[in-house]
Amino acid sequence: MKHKKLLIFFISIFTVFVALGTFLLIWFCGDSYPDFNDFSPTVSIPGLREGAVPQGVASYNDDYEYMQDEEQKTAKQDYYFISSYMKKGPSRIYVTGSKTGYIGYVTMKNEDGSDYTGHCGGVATNGYTFWLTSDDTVFVLKTAADSGYTNAAREIIGKAAKPEGENTITFTASFAANCNASFCYYYDAPDSTLDKLYVGEFYRAKNYETDERHHLTTKVSQVENKAFCYEYSVTTSSSNKYGLTTLSSTLNLKTEDLVPKIDYVYSITDEIQGFARTKDGLVLSRSWGLKNSTLYYHDWNKIHPSAGASSLSGKTDIIYSGLTTKDGNKFIYKDVSVYYVDNSSLIREYSIPSMSEGLCYSGGKVQVLFESASYKYNKFVRCQLKDIYGFIPRAK
Repeated sequence: MKHKKLLIFFISIFTVFVALGTFLLIWFCGDSYPDFNDFSPTVSIPGLREGAVPQGVASYNDDYEYMQDEEQKTAKQDYYFISSYMKKGPSRIYVTGSKTGYIGYVTMKNEDGSDYTGHCGGVATNGYTFWLTSDDTVFVLKTAADSGYTNAAREIIGKAAKPEGENTITFTASFAANCNASFCYYYDAPDSTLDKLYVGEFYRAKNYETDERHHLTTKVSQVENKAFCYEYSVTTSSSNKYGLTTLSSTLNLKTEDLVPKIDYVYSITDEIQGFARTKDGLVLSRSWGLKNSTLYYHDWNKIHPSAGASSLSGKTDIIYSGLTTKDGNKFIYKDVSVYYVDNSSLIREYSIPSMSEGLCYSGGKVQVLFESASYKYNKFVRCQLKDIYGFIPRAK
């Protein structure tokens, strides 16, 4: 009887191990990503061994210098700025080049000189100005005339190459995002006078709630979107501290309250981590936890107001955070156009490995950042992606 009980015990233990092994085998090897065949690695994601958790990515094309045949020469490359919060210490922006490879990183300071340790969900730049979004704030860097740098992007590149202690930037301005800002994207329009900055939020029930006024039912598909993305107009005026067109002085506001003006609102679905607009398309990066990520590729011409998409548009009011009129009343910007992003404009869905984060556009491709290889998640995910991956959005 004693031997029988012992045999049952060992069989039970063996069964548990087989079940666990089968589960792990299926979990780590049992999924495939045929859509991911359209993607190829662009550059390695720096900082992973240092405790970086990548969040946002921006690109900037500029000169770099190199030696050839004992002569110093200049060529162009795409620089990638990757924002990461850290296991310990201030958040960082890592800089790597498409041809030179890893350059270095900068740590960040708030306007008051304190270390910036925020989530740094999104970054964007047009060179002149650098924007970073975190929670309900957009942080801004513009380069001082006497800094020795010609613009904000070059300041970050230059300081990233410096030794520790000299590799720090300090934000020069900030403004309320009027949403739970988790991503941003700079759109370099073919007509440079129409350049745009997009700032959007992440919604997930119970974890990351959004303002109920941001919960709108789309006109065509009749689904409820619960997040907003704002469109701003970019300016390169040296006197504009935000790099964005501001509210008009005719709106009965104090001069110090003339913050960036929201031109349009885009109603988007939940769990969006990144946004990239191309000439004719829009790509949204959706992810949460260990499940597969989804990239939604939309037809921009069915969304954008210039396309006359009246059936996809409506109106909404924006209450700018903390602003009051000179009379002391709450400032509300009335009847801002809102455009719905839903299945009516959808071209294709891409199912790709988990934990896609921010997006940018360079080299004719949409570039996708992942956080799956960070210390925080790499023991649990199926695919530890240590590179940024690029792809050309296409219909099937």
